[in-house]
Amino acid sequence: MTTPTVLLNHFYLTLDRETFQAIAQCEFLRHQFAPNEIRTTHRTDRSYTGLYFYGERTYFEFFDVTTETHRHIGDSAIAFALENEGDTTLLESHWPDSHRLSITRPTDTEQIPWFEMLIPKGFTLEHPLTFWTMEYHPTFLTSWFPTVTAAPTLARQEVLERYKSRIGEVAHPYFKNISGLTIGLPAEVYQAVDHFTHQFGYAKKATSSGFFFTDVEDVTYHIQLSENEHYGISEVVFEVMGQPSQADWKLGNSELRFFNDQNAVWKFW
Repeated sequence: MTTPTVLLNHFYLTLDRETFQAIAQCEFLRHQFAPNEIRTTHRTDRSYTGLYFYGERTYFEFFDVTTETHRHIGDSAIAFALENEGDTTLLESHWPDSHRLSITRPTDTEQIPWFEMLIPKGFTLEHPLTFWTMEYHPTFLTSWFPTVTAAPTLARQEVLERYKSRIGEVAHPYFKNISGLTIGLPAEVYQAVDHFTHQFGYAKKATSSGFFFTDVEDVTYHIQLSENEHYGISEVVFEVMGQPSQADWKLGNSELRFFNDQNAVWKFW
């Protein structure tokens, strides 16, 4: 049976108030690191407010725990991308007990199709650690932004370009793409992740604390078995373009460090 190509779309992480505010008020992050916005999204199934940072193909978002009604500090998610029409249906055949949702997004006058979400068995959107795949609806951009005349696309890069065109520009952003994620999981979640990622078709390699795999875009996922109450995304590796004069940024209970003009790491604790 054919396996669809699964890529990274984005991640989110719920932060304590101090860390969220340090990031939201950091001049470098808000005006130089990447195009970004604080956005409230109103879907038919839920509403939420996050701080979004956009790269070329991937992006990430932070939530402030004090404004969340369901999320707690450390709650995380990884959303995987499917860029070929019909891939959600194909993957669904590999995940017979998965849960599929059609997600919409509002325009000024209506809710329009946004993407197809597929949540593997054992996870829900309310889970403190969750995962899903998403396939953009081919008419999303032309429906959401009617001035667009380009052909329909499922490509993440096209969607992010459109997002960035609606907010303030960053002339020479440092952030290019996410190239690595480290996430700690309790035992029951670890087993579920090990199971459903097997269907991605990527070779897994064991480590002393879990396993890792690398996708076709060289994004590496380090999955670790957490032996204590600390869980969630603990480290993110970025592909960057250039190195700022200040290479180390301490932001609440996190630290962003540029190691050279190509790589940076953001750690959370």
